Amino acid sequence: MDCLSFRRKLLEAPLRNDAEVTEHEAACPTCAEFARRTRAQEARLRALLNVSPPPELPERIQLAVSFAQRPLPAGGQRRWASLAAGLFLVVSAISLSWYLSPLERRSLGLAEAVLQHVHDELHHLREINDISTGQLTALFGRHGAQMHDHLGQVNFAAECLMRRKKGIHLVLPGRLGPVTVFFMPDEAVSQVARVEDQRFQGEVLPTDWGSLAIVGEHGEPLDAIARRLLDAVAWPVRLSATAGYAGLKPPRA
Repeated sequence: MDCLSFRRKLLEAPLRNDAEVTEHEAACPTCAEFARRTRAQEARLRALLNVSPPPELPERIQLAVSFAQRPLPAGGQRRWASLAAGLFLVVSAISLSWYLSPLERRSLGLAEAVLQHVHDELHHLREINDISTGQLTALFGRHGAQMHDHLGQVNFAAECLMRRKKGIHLVLPGRLGPVTVFFMPDEAVSQVARVEDQRFQGEVLPTDWGSLAIVGEHGEPLDAIARRLLDAVAWPVRLSATAGYAGLKPPRA
């Protein structure tokens, strides 16, 4: 792929995972810088276009449901049955994929599992939501953690299964593109582990309650985000304090 084809393909879908684009980006520093700027601009535009649904949306849904509940002629029933069967297959395939990915990650080291998880769920990098503090408080509360400071803009937040244990998956806006964060209260590491491939870079940081993974585009400054997140959420201590990454947190008065 030449530089012109790369830029055309990137501009068509800046956040799409494409093998040819990734290969050229890794080999061409000029196009890699262009890609970082393009993805950051795409993220900003999506944030500007993120609007709340119209207030009349519930009424529209109810109206659509009322039409769907009306009796259909025999041919229409057959079409609806085919549609339902197709939908069932799609949902089943998605569910199976969701189940197999954590099984595949069980045999990997934690840094490798983090990187695979990012690639398994690249679609979350395209989400531009505004997760409320109340939603985040409830999410962390289910794991026994307490928020005592604002996390900043959060575009995606959910529980996730990294290998065998559940944690919390966040996507935050960064300077060069979306930043993925995994709070993993039951995944312990004894030292900082590097996470890197042709597109992403980051680290798995040991803490006294488990570990924190933070991953962004190459060149993304991640230290400040990691400090903010570690200071904003208090977890019950689960491991020896010597496992904590004390060097990351600034000393408290």
